[in-house]
Amino acid sequence: TMIGKMTAVWFPISAFVALGLDHSVANMFIIPLGIMRGAEITFSEMIIKNLIPVTLGNIVGGALMCMAPFGTSLGKWFQKKE
Repeated sequence: TMIGKMTAVWFPISAFVALGLDHSVANMFIIPLGIMRGAEITFSEMIIKNLIPVTLGNIVGGALMCMAPFGTSLGKWFQKKE
């Protein structure tokens, strides 16, 4: 059911955010929920002050910390072409 799915994603996303980690998808869930519960932040503040920097950080971090090590160790990036 939809309620079961919402409950299933609630705890992992909440734990991720509670650890202080920022992920754009997690923030798109938790911050609007906080806004609906009365947090003193607007949607425009959320987008400008949180969503844009976090998304850029996720892109750079994903490229440098995930793609680069795997690409260099398992890929064919620095191999000579024959």
